[in-house]
Amino acid sequence: MDIHERKREIVEHLNQHNGIASMNYLCKRLYASRSTIRRDLLSLEEDGILKRSHGYVSLIVKSAKESPIGMRQIENQDKKQSIAKKTDSLIKDGMVIFLDSSSTVCQLAPILKTKHNITIITNGINIANELSHAQNLTCFLCPGVLKHQSLSIVGEFTSEFIKNFHAELAILSCKAIRENGVFEGDDSQGLVKKSMMENADKTILLCDTTKENAVGFFKTSDFEKLSCLISDAPFSPSLQKILKEKTPTLY
Repeated sequence: MDIHERKREIVEHLNQHNGIASMNYLCKRLYASRSTIRRDLLSLEEDGILKRSHGYVSLIVKSAKESPIGMRQIENQDKKQSIAKKTDSLIKDGMVIFLDSSSTVCQLAPILKTKHNITIITNGINIANELSHAQNLTCFLCPGVLKHQSLSIVGEFTSEFIKNFHAELAILSCKAIRENGVFEGDDSQGLVKKSMMENADKTILLCDTTKENAVGFFKTSDFEKLSCLISDAPFSPSLQKILKEKTPTLY
């Protein structure tokens, strides 16, 4: 088991056990030495995912605010990869595409590298970095203010820059999904996504089922404005009923 798998196992265990565990338990569960687990925990602490205290570790409590990029890259990775694969058929050679800075959308990078003459406009430093060696596409990184925690570029300059382009697709994710729409945990991030939607022919939302239980206060879209929603599995029956009426959905 490499460091990424161990870190994912640690976070998943904490999520399943009220957000707390002892160092001894993690060593036994992962069949790893204390020095190895200590290094993993230190890395997760530096990423803002957990905190260590007297032989125990605990998750940093989530809120409506954006989670650190380190946590988002680890959480629900299998779901995000599944969603990305379902998006492949919608991306065609020669397209112009807006991509937000979400960890879910970042999973599209391997797929985009197989396409030809794609133009990408993104506010995600993580996404631009993933595509930096791809010779078959052009990637524009939006100007603006850097959000260190999420490696996103946001602000008025960002939204104005986006207006210089017209895209076939805006491919976005979200902080939370509820029966009355799609939400972000940060208004500056939400405004950038709104600008991408306004300057694209179609909007594709990539959203795993855990987002139905998440918290977000800034509404970015009603379901009617989405061309398609792609998820890893069906949502709750009440949300499913609304989506069936308003938004084409792929599982």
